[in-house]
Amino acid sequence: MSDDYSNYSVNGDYSDDDNYAGAYGGYDDLYDDVMEGAGYDVWGILVDEFGFDEETYLFQFDPFKEYFDLKVTYQSLMELIEMTYQLLRAWKKRASNEQDVETTQDDPFHSFGLNLYQLVDPNERNELKTYSVAKLLHIFGSNKEVSKFEEEVNQMMKFLRKCFLDILARCLPSALPYPVLSTILSHLQEAKGLHNVGLVTKLECSKMMEKEYMGKLYLGMASVYDHLKVVMFNIEPDTHNTELLLYNGKASLLARFSVLVELVNSFNIESGLDPFEIVSEIETNPGGGLEMLEKLGQAGGDGKLFVGHSD
Repeated sequence: MSDDYSNYSVNGDYSDDDNYAGAYGGYDDLYDDVMEGAGYDVWGILVDEFGFDEETYLFQFDPFKEYFDLKVTYQSLMELIEMTYQLLRAWKKRASNEQDVETTQDDPFHSFGLNLYQLVDPNERNELKTYSVAKLLHIFGSNKEVSKFEEEVNQMMKFLRKCFLDILARCLPSALPYPVLSTILSHLQEAKGLHNVGLVTKLECSKMMEKEYMGKLYLGMASVYDHLKVVMFNIEPDTHNTELLLYNGKASLLARFSVLVELVNSFNIESGLDPFEIVSEIETNPGGGLEMLEKLGQAGGDGKLFVGHSD
C-alpha cells in the first residue's frame, strides 16, 4: 500500500475535492479489497434499499417523526402501542423459524453498517434475522420474558380501548350497548378519527397532567420501539447502546404506564381526590397510588373503570 498522500494535508488551504482525492488516493488498494470482499460499494454515500417484505412497514414507521408531526392523543398513542405489539409478533415469528438459538451471543452482526433492506446477499439477510432472535433473547433473558412484555403491551392496548369507550360514551346523546360502542370505535380508529375525541378527565385543572403523562408514555414507548428496530433491522447499530437502553427503557415504560393507569382511575373516582396528590404519591412511593385507589374503592368510590392492568 502506497504512503503517498498526494496533496492531502490536515492543515492549510485545500478544497473539499482536493482533500477527498488526497485522503483516499493513497487507499485505492484497501478500497478495492473491501469492495471485492463485500460485493458492493460499502463506502458509498447512499445504499439503495430493496427487497421489501411483510415486515417493511415496521421498519419504515418512525415514532419520533409521528411525535413531532402530531400532538400526542390517545389515537397516536394507541397506534404506537399497536405497532410495538406487531413488531414483537414479527420477532416471535422469526424466532419460531429458528432452532437452538444461542442466547449469549454478544458479537455484533457485521454488515458494514447496512440495514436489512440494504443487504444484497440473501444469506446475510437470514444471518441478520437469526442474530436478531439471539440478541433479543440475550437482552430479555428468555423467550418467556419476551412473551411477558408482549402481554404487557397487549394490556396497554386494552387499557387505551377502555379509555376510548369511556370518552366516546360521553360524546353520545344516550347510552348505547357495548357492542354498538365497540363497532363505532373500530370504525373511528380505522378512519383515524379519534385524534379530537378529548381526554378521560372532565376537569380543566387535570387535563394538563393527563396530557403530560400521555406524552411521557408515548416517548417511553417510542424509545423501546426504536431500539427494537435496531435489533430487528440492524439500523445504525454502532450508534446505539441497544442492550442497556432497551432494558432500562422497558422498565421505565412500564412505570410510566402504571402512572397513567392510576391517574385515569383517580379521574373516575368521585371522591374529591386531587390528581396531583396521587401523582406525587406514585413518584415517591411506586404502588402507593394504587393502594390509595383501592382504599377509596372499598370506601364506596365505585367509579373506577380501570384497576391495575386488568382487562
